[in-house]
Formats: sequence, C-alpha cells, structure tokens
Amino acid sequence: MLVRFNKPIGSLLLMWPCWIALANINYDQINLIKWYLYFLLGAFLMRSAGCIINDLIDINIDKKIERTSRRPLASNKLSLIEAFIMLIILLIPSFLILMQFSLKTILFGLASVPLIIIYPFTKRFTNWPQIFLGIVFNWGVLIVSIEFLGILKTDFILLYIGCVFWTLAYDTIYAYQDRKDDIENKIKSTAVIFDKFGKLYVSLFYSIFFIIVGFLGYKSSSNFLSLIVIFIFMFSVILYLNKWNLDSKSSSNYYFKFNNYIGLFCFLFLITF
Repeated sequence: MLVRFNKPIGSLLLMWPCWIALANINYDQINLIKWYLYFLLGAFLMRSAGCIINDLIDINIDKKIERTSRRPLASNKLSLIEAFIMLIILLIPSFLILMQFSLKTILFGLASVPLIIIYPFTKRFTNWPQIFLGIVFNWGVLIVSIEFLGILKTDFILLYIGCVFWTLAYDTIYAYQDRKDDIENKIKSTAVIFDKFGKLYVSLFYSIFFIIVGFLGYKSSSNFLSLIVIFIFMFSVILYLNKWNLDSKSSSNYYFKFNNYIGLFCFLFLITF
C-alpha cells in the first residue's frame, strides 16, 4: 500500500525515539500521556506522508527493484494526482498536531521538511543514505528537548546522535534486502559498501546507541544496576545478530522488524532508570 498500513514497523521506529526522549525527561510521566499520544499519531501520519514523498521521487527506481516494483505508483495502480491528494490529506492532521506545540517547536519541526524531501535523493550521490534517514527519522528527539526544556540540551543532542546510529544499524539491515538489485542498478547504500562485513558494522552502530542510552540511564539514576542491564542487553542483541543471514531477504526483514523490541526496551529502560 502507498502509506504502508500493512507495515506499521516504520511508524513504530519513528515513534520510539520520541517516546525514548520523553522517558528521559525528569517529569511526572502521567502528565506526559497526551504528548505520548501526539507523538504516536504524529509518527503514523508523518511516516505515511514520508512514504508517499519517497515513492513519488523514487518511482522510476522502484520499478527496477524486485521488492518495490509492486508499489502502487511503480506499478501504475495509482496515479500521481491520487498520491498528491493522499499526501495533502495526511499533512493536514499532521500540521494540526504540530500546532499543539510552542511556536519555537513548530518552527523547529518545520525545519525538518526540507530534509524529508532531500532524503530520497541521497541514495543517488552517497553510499550513506542511511545517515540522512537517521537525521530525519530522529528529529522528534530534538523536538522534545525544545518543547519541554526550551533549548537543545546536551543530553538530548547525545540521545539524538545515538538514535542516528540506531537508524544506521537497522536501515543497513533493511538495505541488505535489495543489495543485489542496488548493485545492478548502481543505487548506493551502506549494504552495498559494507558487503560481507555488514554484521561487524551494524554491531558497532548498535553498541554506540546502547552505550549512549546506558550513559543517560546511569546519569539520571546513579544506579550501577542500569549499566549491568544495558550491557547485558547490548551483548545479547549482538549475539542474536550473528544468526542474521546477509544473503537472505527474509532474514534481513526479520532482524529489521526486531528493532521494534529494541525501541521498547530502551523506552522501558529510561522509564525505569
């Protein structure tokens, strides 16, 4: 489907950084419930809108890739006009949600729009489009800092960097599904340049993310147990990742979806510590 209703993992991965950032705020979490709901709904709407923007820009590329060739625009099941109408329908409630924030946050949120549009083009000129996705996909972390603290606090900038590495990890896994087609069509990605070393790089990216989350949990709680918990989870994920088959599309898809549980864990970790 055009907005990926049948694949909610993208919306969840857009939501988790926002929820993780909210969990890192020294507020009564009960008072933040409405904000959790705003970010949940906003993630669903903006991810859906992002999919349309991506499909409009990549329509000719998608036709050449086996996995994406059956998408509505690439397969001509949907017209460009219909796609634009759906995009407008999604952007209206997205903007209404954004209007619930302060003016400073609204302006900061709108600053991400050019980045959302630029992202689909990055695979044409860089081997690291996954970094650009990370920059866009985790903007919510910075929005939380602006909205609740008034400025970009160091802890949230650090969390944002960690989440960019998380995105770099899971989107590299995702990219391995299309690696053969990407090479044939000269499309750039980290999966293409990492080749057989994908597990090594992805494990490194995950480690950076978990270390940052662990640091923030320990800084907030001063509880040594938090470090034990995060390192046990980090090594468990890395060991589990050894079973990933880089040449299997189904294996890559499975380990990509597994990141929903990683997001849940990190959220609960920062809520606890």
